[in-house]
This record gives sequence, structure tokens and C-alpha cells, in this order.
Amino acid sequence: MVPRYIPLNTGRLEEGRLEEGRLRARRQRRPAWLLALQYTLCAVIPLLVVSFALHDLRLRSPAERDRGWLLDTQRNYTMNRAYWRGQRQPCDRHYYFKISKLVERAPDGIVRNLTVINGQYPGPLVEANAGDTLWLHVANEMDDEPVTIHCHGLFFENQAYNDGAAHINQCPIPPGADYTYRIKLSDKQWGTYWYHSHFAAQQADGLFGPLVIHSREEDSLLGDYDEDMVVMINDYYHDMAATYMADYLAPGNENTEPTPDNGLIQGSGPFKYDSATYMVPHGSTRNVSYVGDVPLPTLQLTPGRKYRVRLINAGFFAPFNFAVDQHQLEVVEADGTVVEPVALESLTMSVGQRYSFFLKRDDSSLKEYLVRARFNPFCFKEEDTNFDTDVHAILSYKHGPAMSVPASRSWPYDGGDVHCSDTNQTMFRTRGAKVPRGSDGSNRPDVFLNLDVTFFIKGQIARGYFNDYTYTPLVSSCSMHQLAFEPNSNPIRKLQAEPALQTANQGQYLINLDKRGSIVDIVINNYDDGAHPFHMHGHKFWVLHDSVKGYFHEDDYEHGASSLNFENPVLRDTINVSGFGYAVIRFVVDNPGVWPFHCHIGWHMAAGLLLQINALQAEYTEWENYPTSWDTHCRLPSNNGSQ
Repeated sequence: MVPRYIPLNTGRLEEGRLEEGRLRARRQRRPAWLLALQYTLCAVIPLLVVSFALHDLRLRSPAERDRGWLLDTQRNYTMNRAYWRGQRQPCDRHYYFKISKLVERAPDGIVRNLTVINGQYPGPLVEANAGDTLWLHVANEMDDEPVTIHCHGLFFENQAYNDGAAHINQCPIPPGADYTYRIKLSDKQWGTYWYHSHFAAQQADGLFGPLVIHSREEDSLLGDYDEDMVVMINDYYHDMAATYMADYLAPGNENTEPTPDNGLIQGSGPFKYDSATYMVPHGSTRNVSYVGDVPLPTLQLTPGRKYRVRLINAGFFAPFNFAVDQHQLEVVEADGTVVEPVALESLTMSVGQRYSFFLKRDDSSLKEYLVRARFNPFCFKEEDTNFDTDVHAILSYKHGPAMSVPASRSWPYDGGDVHCSDTNQTMFRTRGAKVPRGSDGSNRPDVFLNLDVTFFIKGQIARGYFNDYTYTPLVSSCSMHQLAFEPNSNPIRKLQAEPALQTANQGQYLINLDKRGSIVDIVINNYDDGAHPFHMHGHKFWVLHDSVKGYFHEDDYEHGASSLNFENPVLRDTINVSGFGYAVIRFVVDNPGVWPFHCHIGWHMAAGLLLQINALQAEYTEWENYPTSWDTHCRLPSNNGSQ
């Protein structure tokens, strides 16, 4: 190797020395008192700086000293439109997740521990194109908990083993182990999704993030726009979820869900702490530590650009109403489905739901506007004086941090719906698709199922039930592993010549759908006083009807013009059913696997409000592409826990 060197220009060097000598000769001698003052200041100022810094470090916890653990969502959640529009051929997209715990962090000023991805909160944006292969390499670096990752809303066509639902279609990744989710994305799926842990209550502790699938076909439906960004909002608790869960599931507790302590926008936000009124979380024995005010999150926009905002409710429990002062929201997507544009002043959305909208600025006289996420107090059974249900951020059309709360005008707000309902679903019409009819060509489905939703107290313990069945996780296995590897000898459900539509064994309530292409209607009758956002894995469903009261009548199939929409209702994967209300949904049996259908309120899922759609079992028992580690994790005697 030839050594690198820099040749000296000796002529220029000598000229420099002569010039330096002339400068020294022109300098005047400084007074002695001025020299003494300079020396004193040079000695004292560094000592003062070090002293104040050390004092500041002693006063502040790691949560305030180091904010590097807080993801830069302005950068990470803003997408490069030019790059994704230039991608023409399907390719592999690799993402690496290291799951670990952070000690003493304070997204809102109250110190707590978090469970995070790659050392940051919230989780990073995952992006791909329709038709790509998405690789999620997950390493569980926790010492004491298994984990799974579920990509909420993805189809996982012919790969249900990568859905990530713990003890249903995947056995959790043990501590110290890893697993790679290799997900071949459908070229017919695009839009806004998200991912989260599907084990225990890890989602509430920080294991979640956005997922976006780009598509030229979607672009052709939506038309051109300049910028693309994610806004993620979640309810937030001041202690680890396991602390609340033990109290929530304890005997004698009549299904009183823990009320959140705060709400966060883009993973942070202020909390109004008052030591005299602060309520310590149920079951918590720790001392509360407050590190000081956290500024309002700022969403930085460029004037004159057309923005698509992808809004995600990544919460564990609570719905919210979203609005931006003096801006219209032109809604164009719901749960990955392109809908006819609808102009709204605000959106109310339940946990798990997503919407895209174009921002329309009504008044350009201001540079900053208030973003409002209003959590509905009617959805909480117990009051939490900690929780200021009006959560804010700043939408800014100027560079630099906001110095004060904007003076923008709010849209009218009624304080929240008493039924805990979300935005009226009949407003959203799917573009470019029609509702499938039954095999006989009529409005009636091939399979009809009534689901009665209730909460009962049995043995002093409140549990959630579908048709009087409550879910209990399997120990050391998962439903799909048993059904696929032992189709004729497992204790859950054996293949039969004339299979039963519904089976319930070992705490596993199955809806068995064995005919490909069948059209299935489910009527969800909510006999509980609280609302439930229901999510179906591996599918989207048509929302034929939903109502805050009443009951479904089968003759509505013949007189559907008055109540059921068979033309272009919204096609989505998560629907909120109000207390004592009902909904009618329709889907097609076209994706083999064991798929959870459950309430997406984390507390309710832990209480058993979950069933499993066992689709095309004869097909997935013949698969030969099960990942080796998927099988291995299900054969570990130590792999147990809850969903």
C-alpha cells in the first residue's frame, strides 16, 4: 500500500513566518489589570459551568438527562414520497428489532420503565411496497418475558404462522431467542397499518409502531400529493401494565378497566403534575418521580404542500376524537381501504383503527395551530383525576420549536358520545369494490353466525364471553400448531367428515370454516354496557350495518335497502360496537389459518373476549413451509404465559 502524505510548500511557509513576525511587531502591550481579569475569567467560568452541570445532573434522573431514547418522529414518521414512487420491482425489505427494557424514562414527565424496540420509544416506522417481501428480524433481549410481534391488518396469505398472535398461531419467542417473520405482502394490499406485541400487555408498555405499505394502484386512486406522514396517538399509563392487570383480573373486581393517566402524540406530551392530587396506580408500591415539564409535541409542515396524514390509534384502551384547529380533514382511507373522500372537522376512532386524510387549511393567517386529541370520559368506568382528557400537539408552518400555545380556534365539540361510539361508519364508502353475494346469488350469506358479547362474574372473577365461551391461552403450545401437526389427535378440534361450525375445548372457542370461498356474515350483539372495538386477523370485512341500539332481524336480508348496505360499505379490519348495540359484518373464507377475532381493548382480551376463526384446516395441515423455529418454540416446555 502506498503511504498517503501531504507535501509542504516551503515557499508559502516562509512567507507565513515573515507575516507572523510583522503582526507581532504591531501588537501593543496590554495593561496588567486587563491580563489579570482575563486569567481570572478563564479560570472561574469553566468551574461555574462544570458546577452547574453537575448540580443539574444530580437533580435529574436518566429520563431527563438523556432524551436520545425518544424517537425523532418528525424525521422517522415522515416518508420519502419520491423514493417509494420510484420503486418498480418487488424486493426484500429487512428490519431488525431488538426488544429490551428501558429503566426510568419519562415520555410525559412521570418516570416509569418501558419495553421498547431498538432502545427507543415509540417503535420505528416500517415501510414496504405492495408485493414486497417484508423481513422482521426480532431478537428478544429481555431476561424474563417472551414476546411476539403482530402486524395489525396484514393478510399473511398462506403464512398464518407469521401473524404473531401468541398461543394462537405462534408460540412466543423465549427470552434470549430470536425469530424472523418473513412476510410475502399481497400486491393487492396497501395503506396504513401498525405492529405491536401480541403477548400479555406489552403493547401498553411500549411495543408498538407504524407500518405503511405503498402502492402505485393506491396512488392512482388518491391522486397526487406532496408529503406523507404518520401521526400516532396512544393512551398512556404511569406504571407497567402488569401492575394494573393483576388488580383488574383479581377476584371481586367487576370489570373496571384501569383509566389511563395520560395520552401521548408521537410518543410524548406534557402532564400536569400536582403532588397533592396525584393518584398512584392501582397495585403500585413505587414512589412517584416527576422530572419536570415536557413540551407539547410539534408537527412541522411546509406551507403550500399537500399533506397526507396517516392517523393511528395505538392505544390499549381508549378512543379519542381528533381535530386540527381551522383545518378540514378530507378522509380518503380507513384501515387500508381507499374510500370516497369525506370532508370532516374531526374524527373519532377506536383502538386499532387507522385513517388517512388530506389536511385542508381554512385560514392561513396563523403559522401555528393546536392539534387536539380528546379522549371520551364516557368510556371510563372509574374517574382518574390524573387524566386531562384533552391532549394537545402543535401543527407548525414555521421552522423551529413553538414558543407558546397557539391562539387558533377550535372546531365545535360536544364533549364525547355517551355510547362511546366512533365516527359514523355509513359515511365511508369503499372505492372500486362491491360486496360479495352468497353462492346462490342472493343477499344471504353461505354461513350465518350470531355472536353474543357479555361480561360475567363467575367464581368472583369477571370474564369476557362470546356465546358463553371465554378464552384461556394454551400452555406450552399454540392452537395452530396442535391443529396442523396433530389434526386427528389434538384435544381442540379433530377433522371430521361433517364438521361442526362451532367447537369449544380446552378454553379454545373455534369457528370452523372449511369451504373455500364461503361468504360469512357475523352479527355481533353487544349485551355489555361498554363499547368494544373488534379486530379480525388475516381478513378485512364489510360493515353491512352497525347501530347503537336494537337487534338484527333476518328478514333484513330481503328488505336490506332500509338497513343493510350491499353496495359499497366500508371494508376494514376493526369495528367499534357500542354498548347494547350491534353490527353486521361480512367476509370471505379465502385465507387458511387460525385467526383471532377479539376485542382490541387489551384489558378485555386478557379477560378472555377472544375467539378463533379456524379457516381451511385441511389446507394448512398440508403445508410444508412452516419455519423450523416456529415449530421449535412450540416444543419448548418453558414457553408459557398469556396472550
